[in-house]
Amino acid sequence: MIGLAHELQYGGYQHVVEADIRGFSDHMDHDWVIKMLRRRIDDRAFLGLIRKWLKAGRLDTDGAVQYPREGTPQGGIISPVLANVYLHDALDLWVEHVVKTRCRGRVLLCRYADDFVCAFACRAGAQRFYQVLPKWLEKFGLEVAPEKTQIVLFSRSRPDPSTRLVVLGFELYWYRTFRGRVQLMRRTARKRLQRAIRSITDWIRSHRHLPGREFVKELNRRLLGHDNDDGLRGNAAALWRLHTAAVAAAFKWLNRRGGKRRSFTWDAFKRALKRLGVARPRTTEPSCVQSQLVFA
Repeated sequence: MIGLAHELQYGGYQHVVEADIRGFSDHMDHDWVIKMLRRRIDDRAFLGLIRKWLKAGRLDTDGAVQYPREGTPQGGIISPVLANVYLHDALDLWVEHVVKTRCRGRVLLCRYADDFVCAFACRAGAQRFYQVLPKWLEKFGLEVAPEKTQIVLFSRSRPDPSTRLVVLGFELYWYRTFRGRVQLMRRTARKRLQRAIRSITDWIRSHRHLPGREFVKELNRRLLGHDNDDGLRGNAAALWRLHTAAVAAAFKWLNRRGGKRRSFTWDAFKRALKRLGVARPRTTEPSCVQSQLVFA
């Protein structure tokens, strides 16, 4: 995320193609998987085991055994590795050796698993990529979701504060400082933040029976874990929103524990949190980073 933000800020890109592959893990072609692995692995016995693993039967909800013709098992131990190999050959190499050589200006592909964006310095390159991408991925048994695929004008030279680019659960947008400098900002995407709030609220409700110090210790682990993932510079508002929701949920559910415990007043509850040391939101992104984008 740091490398992508640095490239969009200073790389001179004008347009970004957002794309979504529909049901990627369920539509990986088994023959293509083996063909891609064969380029790297010269072991027929091992490749045979991979093919058997891909073809292994899966127990359906009605008790019937289904033998898949495509896709990899959800939660399979090597499914992420195979998925990365698949898109590296189907997408990364194509962009590197074909798209970049036929476009004017710079081209940047940023991919994590099947979530990717491609930035272009010229609009013609972005339009050509947008038109050809569905046909190219169709060769590998993959389908682009048209409703989630679009070209976005996302340029530092022509910033539009209303434009939001969602990448890996974060919103990227342009912001003009009081000194007139255009700065790329990042914040947690709305759906991701809502999921995080629901998750920590559900945990608080189901673990309200824990003793006070143990409850706060486990709560802090979750708050700090969220900060480690989302503690980007400029994202303080989203961090505080989750913290506020967690404190409100704790006040609600700790006051509903059984027994003869006296309920907290809000002031007494805040003093207790301060005494027990509930973690406050913090930015975890270093102030000075040697930014680089890893091509995946």
